[in-house]
Amino acid sequence: MVDVSALSSTGTSSTPDKTGPRQLGQDDFLTLLITQLKNQDPLKPTDNTEFVSQLAQFSQLEQTAKQAQLLQKSLDAQTASLQFTLLPMVGRQVSIDRPLTQLENGQASLTYALEKDAARVQITILDQNRHVVRALDSTGRQTGLNQISWDGKDSTGTVVPPGIYEYAISAVDQQGAAVVAKGRAQFTVTGVRMEEGQAKLVVGPITVNPSEIVEVR
Repeated sequence: MVDVSALSSTGTSSTPDKTGPRQLGQDDFLTLLITQLKNQDPLKPTDNTEFVSQLAQFSQLEQTAKQAQLLQKSLDAQTASLQFTLLPMVGRQVSIDRPLTQLENGQASLTYALEKDAARVQITILDQNRHVVRALDSTGRQTGLNQISWDGKDSTGTVVPPGIYEYAISAVDQQGAAVVAKGRAQFTVTGVRMEEGQAKLVVGPITVNPSEIVEVR
């Protein structure tokens, strides 16, 4: 009898694999079934119920393959729709809760949120290799969003290349107790890109998931 379990899950003949045996498909199933019918012993014919069972399994495989194709088409349509939905975001400024800043034309703004008033805040700017570029200090910062400007120079006064920089925040209150601080990146969306089946927003050299956005301007 035909071993139905050896059939391809897609129900179609697959391209032969150069490094191993190829999987069986619909055409192979029909060929085996016809060959089986032609070569059965006339004196001991195969039970018809077994043929009916094989045909039923073949029909089920074919229906599964069609459902998979329809599902893939539906997913492709949803992906394309999401891309078009995100297009109006191009050119808009978005904020995400990440300690990142984009240095352009020798200027960058570093935004952060404080859980309560801070007597002193230190922001340490890091490059892509997480080496310290510059440390910026400020005092008397209030609860909520705060911002500090960076002139694009490192600790020696040398102008650093434009790009995306990460920063770490350390804040303390009047008593020297730590204050919770979170960085907030502000970028201008320049495009939409597909990554791993998901539509993401392009901001400079990186991409962000739309779910990360906390503010749009």
